Amino acid sequence: MRLGWCITGSGHFLRDSYDVLRQLVEKKYKIDVFFSEAGKTVAKMYGVLKKIQDLHEKNKEYLTSIFYDSGQSPGYIVSARFNLNKYNALIICPVTSNSIAKMNVGIADTLITNIFSQMIKGGGNILLVPCDLVCGDIETEIPNGDKIMIKVDQFNCQNALNLRKFPNVSLFEHPKEIVQKLTEFENADV
Repeated sequence: MRLGWCITGSGHFLRDSYDVLRQLVEKKYKIDVFFSEAGKTVAKMYGVLKKIQDLHEKNKEYLTSIFYDSGQSPGYIVSARFNLNKYNALIICPVTSNSIAKMNVGIADTLITNIFSQMIKGGGNILLVPCDLVCGDIETEIPNGDKIMIKVDQFNCQNALNLRKFPNVSLFEHPKEIVQKLTEFENADV
């Protein structure tokens, strides 16, 4: 199974996302990773960027490529892979409320939002782990590993839920839930 995995600029679920990505590489999924500019910055702050780069160096057969927003030409040509059915699924994990808002209204002005738009056009499966899917007080991890409480408002929760209006979009509360969905796709031969 070939996957595209996008990372936006959120620390919430970032280390958990890496753990699932590593697990999928170990299971021999072929994965390309795509970073938004903010995603790259935040991943570096959390120590996850280096881990993903190291995972790529040790497993190039499975974690085949890493793409960065800043390295793309206008028009994000690499995103064309997603409407040409080169991937069985697109995972955006974690996905920020900023990217969610853009996706909801069709703004495709970053690598990640452009990839989302192209995957919609290509009719592919999209798995999202929004940072703001659950309303209220939630615990999150900051770069030094400490846990803090933050408040997720109703507006951003609803924005995340609104993404279900698109065909083939699935929303998950935690990155580990992605593994089960991918197993379902394999069993259905997607």
